[in-house]
Amino acid sequence: MVLIHEKITALLEQRRLKKRDLARALGVSPQTATDICKGRSAITLPHLRNLITFFEVRAEFWLDHDRRVPEDIDHLACRGAANALARTGLTQVHDPERLLTMLRGFVQRHRSEFLVTFPDLTAAERRLLGLAEPNAGSIGHIAGA
Repeated sequence: MVLIHEKITALLEQRRLKKRDLARALGVSPQTATDICKGRSAITLPHLRNLITFFEVRAEFWLDHDRRVPEDIDHLACRGAANALARTGLTQVHDPERLLTMLRGFVQRHRSEFLVTFPDLTAAERRLLGLAEPNAGSIGHIAGA
């Protein structure tokens, strides 16, 4: 399980940023930023909002406990994703989570046919649709652990 503070540390290293940059972005002291990076200080909802803005990464990435670094789909500005999403009309759907749950159920019931029809799904698309294969080494993983 990847924790948020591990993601923050990985992104800081990847982007060659300092903890003081993180402190400014979160509106906290440098010591609090250090504590956050070490997992000694909790991430609040305002911190999460600021992390989304600072790193330009969607909230779903921060809540996904399987990935340490974001994929292309996670970046807010990636290929105009926000504009593309708006054009689909999904932002106008009253309960997008319900719609996604129904779609996942349908896709999973027709898994074989769906995978034959769409063989070039990305790993992120497979995860979104609940079609991802278990990671190697996940045997013995206890749910919620």
